[in-house]
Amino acid sequence: MINEQKALAAAKAYALKNFTNCWDYDIHNAALVEIDGVRYWEINTNVASPPDTPFYEQFLPSPMKYYVNPETGECVGYKSHRDKRINHRNR
Repeated sequence: MINEQKALAAAKAYALKNFTNCWDYDIHNAALVEIDGVRYWEINTNVASPPDTPFYEQFLPSPMKYYVNPETGECVGYKSHRDKRINHRNR
């Protein structure tokens, strides 16, 4: 099983590859969760402005969750604050 740091790294890589502004460099944490009988590392972060963004270009953050397979270390999907289920595809 992968550790918390590897799960965070996998989620961050997935977020930066697939989305714009979907990783909060200041706020992110991980917890092991079980959803529908499947275990995941759930990575909580925010849709947020990149570091060093001027004040007038910043926007309010909103929650974003990424799900990492604890056995393989692969980020398998995400959920925004509007989603009820894990999205297993890229936007």
